Amino acid sequence: MSSPGQAATTARRRDLDVVRGLAVVLALGWHFARKPTGVPPLTWAAAPGGSFGWAGVDLFFVLSGFLIGRLVLTETRRTGRFDGWRFSVRRAFKLWPVLYLYLVVQAVAGTDRPGDTSGPLWSNVVHLQNYLGTPVPHLWSLAVEEQFYLAVALLLPLAARRRVRPRTVAAVLGTVLAVALALRVWATARGWGAVDLQWQTQFRADSLAAGVLLAWAEVHRPDAFDALRRRRVPLLAVVAGGTAWLAVVSKASPWGMTAGYTVAWVWAAAILLLVLDARWVARAGWVSRPMAALGRNSYGIYVWHVLAAQLAIEALGRDYTDGGGVNLVVKYAAALVVGVVATQLVERPSLWLRDRLLPGRTRPQTKADSPVTERPTMSVFISRVPS
Repeated sequence: MSSPGQAATTARRRDLDVVRGLAVVLALGWHFARKPTGVPPLTWAAAPGGSFGWAGVDLFFVLSGFLIGRLVLTETRRTGRFDGWRFSVRRAFKLWPVLYLYLVVQAVAGTDRPGDTSGPLWSNVVHLQNYLGTPVPHLWSLAVEEQFYLAVALLLPLAARRRVRPRTVAAVLGTVLAVALALRVWATARGWGAVDLQWQTQFRADSLAAGVLLAWAEVHRPDAFDALRRRRVPLLAVVAGGTAWLAVVSKASPWGMTAGYTVAWVWAAAILLLVLDARWVARAGWVSRPMAALGRNSYGIYVWHVLAAQLAIEALGRDYTDGGGVNLVVKYAAALVVGVVATQLVERPSLWLRDRLLPGRTRPQTKADSPVTERPTMSVFISRVPS
């Protein structure tokens, strides 16, 4: 019988883990590297995260939507329906153990620091921290994803029973992209705060919907999807232009709070298309292997990184708000060590148990899994992270 660690890693793909690794590196940089260190090499290395690392969350969102969309397409194509209850239970096995253990430790050993958003810690338990506030503000993105998963579990079985057409699915997803942007413009004009615009699901659903739309294209328009992935130069131009925008335009400015989040998901989608099934991922192992290793542990790292850094800095008797090089190194080291431990000791055993109690269903291959060119069909609505 395979070990918990083996069971949890057998289906992993390096290209997708590279995307996760990049996303978590950016997110850590946003929380750790926004002040000069006094050590030029460290400052330069951390500059992207410190400048626009918040967009790492959008990279997570687009990837989540893409993977969940593929999962739903597979099940509905094979069975003609979608089991929302089974989907929800499998998601809970993956996400909740690491999160709830973190919340217990945060309640016992957590520390307050300047800049934290006020709110009850219990809001994270019920995944409403993006509306109610929280003393651990970096977890807002988990609420958006959990609410997205809940919508998947509730709406997709209904759509499957009604046999919604693929074109209708694409139209719904396109509408979400437009409505989210329109809501941001409306809320900004009415003076809503930057935190509300960044956190609340109705303003951020476009990043997840964009990922689902990519999954829809892969399944229903595979030739067009492949042609898009092969357009490397335009995709690189999108990434370069998006990076320049994100680095220059503050997310708290009117342009950042409106068009900026659209730029972020377009930029993230281009990165995903550039990495997905890319030959360089295997050839440039010196880059992709360490980045994929971070990706394999990205959920644990993201959940635990702020608390791990706080406790490590306090243990050394240093000031957490100091931007020096020593502090930066300690923060990253603590985040990585604790995140990997949480993944290996909590997430992997939980996934092992999940796959024994509720095994993943055998599914036919799709173009993202192999070079098979058969075009799959489906007539249902589709929607971080593989199941």
